[in-house]
Amino acid sequence: MTIVHTEGIFSHEVSVCKCPGSDPNDWHLDLLHQRLFPASISKPKTAFTFDVLDHFLIDALECKTSAMIFYQKLKRFTNNAFPERVPDRYRELMRVAWLWRDLKHRKWFGFGHDAGEDPGDGGLALFCPACPQPGLNLPADWKVQYDRDTIMRQYVIDGNFTAQHMKVKKPQLHVALSDGKGYMVSEGPYQSHLQQSLDSKERSTCSNHRAIHAANVGESDLGSTGVGATACA
Repeated sequence: MTIVHTEGIFSHEVSVCKCPGSDPNDWHLDLLHQRLFPASISKPKTAFTFDVLDHFLIDALECKTSAMIFYQKLKRFTNNAFPERVPDRYRELMRVAWLWRDLKHRKWFGFGHDAGEDPGDGGLALFCPACPQPGLNLPADWKVQYDRDTIMRQYVIDGNFTAQHMKVKKPQLHVALSDGKGYMVSEGPYQSHLQQSLDSKERSTCSNHRAIHAANVGESDLGSTGVGATACA
């Protein structure tokens, strides 16, 4: 089995537990008990340590390290003279890191130990206790006790017109782990909204306004040409 760790990629002989009462089909759970995340459930041949997955998440967050660059670094740690001789597990890293990030989010928001409870829309997003919300941080007579301007919610809106996302070649193979449960809207209602919306190009009175031009650019091979965000001020 190929083991990917923070210090490099190694090959080890791993034997399936054949103790009385053990199920050989569930030996991927034995790997998890040893802090090894298997790349597949059925007969895994590659596993990633919990430490290397945590390191990749921090590197991607703080250093903006891509999965390719991160794995190239591990290959250098393993064999600096001939990194091309190190087994290529880049695809496995992409898949496992995706699952690991989702599991970490569910654990942080209290859904990691209860398989019967599933987070609803926005259940994996941070709750803002500063925003005035009736029934949470406002008294029952808040309409009488406060002026409307005092507890008025304020929002800021920003967008990035260069965050391009390619269309998925095989949508049936693209499985969303937390569709609509974080900060992004669900794919189904979003597509329904696009079908009912009119595509109107915004005109600018400024000469060569780059943001307006970027927003009006349409590409047939792109699923989205930008992303917008709304946050409480």
